[in-house]
Amino acid sequence: MAIVQISRITQRKGLLQDLPQPLAGAELGWAIDDRRLFIGNGDLADGAPVVGNTEVLTEFSDILSFAGEYTYQGTAGGYTVQTGVNGGTVSQSLQSRLDSYAVITDFGATGDGVTDVTAIINNALYQLYCRNINPAIRRSLFFPAGTYVISGTIKIPPYCKLYGEGPESTNIYFYAATWTNTVAYAAGVLVQNGATYYRSQAAVPIGTAISNPTYWTAETLPAYIARTADSLQQTGANIGANGALAPGFFEVSGINFQTNQATQDGVFVEAATDCSFQSVNVTGPMTTGTLTSSVNNTACVRWNSTGSYICKNVEWNHCTLSGMVWGTNTDEQIEGVTFSNCYFNTLYQGVYLGNTIAPAVGPTGFRIVQNQFDNIYVEGIVIVNVSLNATAYNVFYDVGNHFNGITNPASSIIDINAINNVSIGDMFERTTTYSNTYPRIKLNNTNSIALGMNTSYITFYQSNVANLTFANQMSLGTYQRSAGITDALTDNTAVARTLLTFDATKIRAMQINYTIVRNTAVRTGVYTIVCGTDASGTNLQGSDSGVQNSAPGQTFSVSEAASVVSWKYTTTSTGLDAAIYYSVTKLA
Repeated sequence: MAIVQISRITQRKGLLQDLPQPLAGAELGWAIDDRRLFIGNGDLADGAPVVGNTEVLTEFSDILSFAGEYTYQGTAGGYTVQTGVNGGTVSQSLQSRLDSYAVITDFGATGDGVTDVTAIINNALYQLYCRNINPAIRRSLFFPAGTYVISGTIKIPPYCKLYGEGPESTNIYFYAATWTNTVAYAAGVLVQNGATYYRSQAAVPIGTAISNPTYWTAETLPAYIARTADSLQQTGANIGANGALAPGFFEVSGINFQTNQATQDGVFVEAATDCSFQSVNVTGPMTTGTLTSSVNNTACVRWNSTGSYICKNVEWNHCTLSGMVWGTNTDEQIEGVTFSNCYFNTLYQGVYLGNTIAPAVGPTGFRIVQNQFDNIYVEGIVIVNVSLNATAYNVFYDVGNHFNGITNPASSIIDINAINNVSIGDMFERTTTYSNTYPRIKLNNTNSIALGMNTSYITFYQSNVANLTFANQMSLGTYQRSAGITDALTDNTAVARTLLTFDATKIRAMQINYTIVRNTAVRTGVYTIVCGTDASGTNLQGSDSGVQNSAPGQTFSVSEAASVVSWKYTTTSTGLDAAIYYSVTKLA
């Protein structure tokens, strides 16, 4: 198209509020305060569709306000989703759509593994969940994959939802550098010099002494990587003050909380109710080489309740707890806590509930269910002076062996020293052979229950050969009963064969309930054994009583040598073996 006229473009500049409405046709107007550019449309007579100003988009324009509306289409199924209930579509602004959740990068955080973002994360939590208690401001906060370095404690407020891209991808990493005067430090950096921590107050030049107060101020190591807080981000004795909502009703998922400090706890759950940690890892720096004592006194998960706020209904699911002294340790009054499908790995001790000094009220309703325990120096689970807690269907591998493997036991694996607790279906790599000195489950003669692999001090035989795989036993306080055993009583056995042996220094008496079937002959009865008064079996007693339809032709006997008691049998010749079914009962 030929150019028929060229007009000189004029321009104005000033504050946005003073921009003429309208500008002359083709006249430019520059708003110096907002850095926005406008051009006049011209007159209708000149062909302009409307009279007014048109904004020329620049990097400083509110582009989203010009993007129009957003409508979900969902065309993957081969059609456009009908978003309206009665047909049609539902639309919203693009800004509204993007504001439906928040990303930590919206607040300036970078997961570059270098930049300290403690203040940024806590500010984001404040803005989304604490600045106003109106539920309408709450948004899920997403942490993209990366390492978010912190040097202070993250405060988890009520009603938040924090999620990452998995604990192997999203890492919140507490880091304190080891101080040296050979590098420069930015302001706000936390360093460790021996047992003391310092924070830089300004950019620190190379060669500056740690004792220089212009640059360094001594500081206490924050006790936790993260902790629960109320709706005003208050913690400790201040929880609930100033009208704040108590901690709770939040969900954290897909994040790894990690520290490089061997004397720092992981997550502190305080005064919180109805919370969920899903696929969350809590990782400390300790290894099997440093986890041979509890001197560092750290826990991946700590707890605290107050008189007004008791921790209740808190769930840890599909989480990994590692690299600290305890997976979790508490004698606080907490109720209805569950650890399920978790991995307790590389710890001094797995779970410790209660205290050697009986608490007035300790944890109750604590459920440790379907977890895996491995590489744990001493016990996997200890319950002391607290009741109404349960362990069930957990699997214990190298636990209680001082990291020396399952053939070198050094402690029990589950130690329950209080009434009214239960262990059901827990399973152990430790075999019966290595359970005599340190049983898998130690009930300490308390009125608690263990149903599972807990046979100790007894060796069962099949076909006159020791079978070391039998382990299942029901323990009800001091009453213990092994799972039933089946064996064959070989026909015409003149030389006594062994059915079981036991350690007379650990078991002083037992009863064996049995049933024998040999063709049509059936006998059922009880064989009672009382150990001798010395290791050679002086005054050893064995007594058989029972009922039969006819004699099956067996004779039982008992002997004791070097404090090992053997229960044996002989049989007559009938041309048929007999089957025996029996179970051991004893009072520990």
